[in-house]
Amino acid sequence: MQRSQTESLEEAPAAASPATLNMLVLIPILLLMAATYVFYGWDRLVMPVELVEMRKTLNLDQRSAGLMASIFTLGIAVLSIPAGMLVARLGLRMALGLSTLVFSGGTLLSGAAKGILALLIGRLATGAGESVFSIAFFMIIVALFPRWRGTAIGGATAIFGLSMFVGPRVVLALQAAGSGDWRFPFRFMGCGGVLAGLLLLFCVPQRLRAEEKTASRPQGWGWLRSRTLPAVYAMAAVNGLCCYAYMSLFQTYARVGQHLTPAEASFAFGCFGIGNILGGVPIGLVLDRTDRLRGVGILSALTGIAAAVLFLWPLHPTSAIVLSLIFGIGIGGIYGNCYALARENAPEARASLAIGILLTVYYLGASSSGYFFVLAMGDDFTANVRGALVMFLVPYLIASAIMLTTRRQT
Repeated sequence: MQRSQTESLEEAPAAASPATLNMLVLIPILLLMAATYVFYGWDRLVMPVELVEMRKTLNLDQRSAGLMASIFTLGIAVLSIPAGMLVARLGLRMALGLSTLVFSGGTLLSGAAKGILALLIGRLATGAGESVFSIAFFMIIVALFPRWRGTAIGGATAIFGLSMFVGPRVVLALQAAGSGDWRFPFRFMGCGGVLAGLLLLFCVPQRLRAEEKTASRPQGWGWLRSRTLPAVYAMAAVNGLCCYAYMSLFQTYARVGQHLTPAEASFAFGCFGIGNILGGVPIGLVLDRTDRLRGVGILSALTGIAAAVLFLWPLHPTSAIVLSLIFGIGIGGIYGNCYALARENAPEARASLAIGILLTVYYLGASSSGYFFVLAMGDDFTANVRGALVMFLVPYLIASAIMLTTRRQT
């Protein structure tokens, strides 16, 4: 360990952070990473869009289908803490390229699955790949805009939000192109991801790294017991649970429980993605220059109310669109600013670990979200009041109370 730290410090002069790299080199790399992130977003939409058809083909009950829709997040959660160390050890080029290839391999396996075991392995592999890619990508973004972390992460998540807006229609179009086969979109996304992974391996400069190295050593583990970080991690876990409950099963809920057409359910879901875009950058801009901790607490309460209203009463196509948009605004604002809070309240030498823990708790909440959504709403999705309160309103209100009663670190 001592030897690797010494070698890292000795090699630092040969490396370059995003802030010091020539923008003519950096911009095409960022565009390539953004395009790759779109494939990540589209892959996440194949199962929610096609879950009804997949249930019939693989003979899954409603709870098992819900679990499969969100289980990929367990792969992200398990690998997020070591992912930061992997990024530092492999370097950005290898981390970005190899993680995308692992992700794409999992997507291809999902499209080839004949049973639940192969599908489970494929989804977990996509999660493992995404954990490494996300940490590397977000650390580059934060290094570019150190004084505007919330805004920068909001901009990055806007890419994901845009992919969610157009993604359902892309998935339906690919399914139609594949003669109605739900496997074809997985195969298409997987092949596109393999190409993106190879381009990242060859195009990202080997000397690129996320942030300037410092000679300071980590100062123990007391920072994990600070006032702020436990509250941030609790908020992240709730946001992951509620966000992926919506992402994994809203379209199935809308089609089976509320009798919306596939096109109506997909369009409402796409507006949730637009909400992520509208919430990420504007809320980040405000909280970057005000009280981020209190702002996230207030936003959590409002997001819980919006989600509860979405599920409390029968859905009309218009109400599904409007309420999904509002819920997406809250989700996007909370996510980016939780990331910024974790980065701001950890020592420089422990930044990647703090982010790894954040992603771990976020995706641990997300990993069981599909199962708990079905448990709360009922197998036939008719327990609307119970589901709205237990699955959305109460968790967000508890997280809001924690954030608002937490004293800021001095």
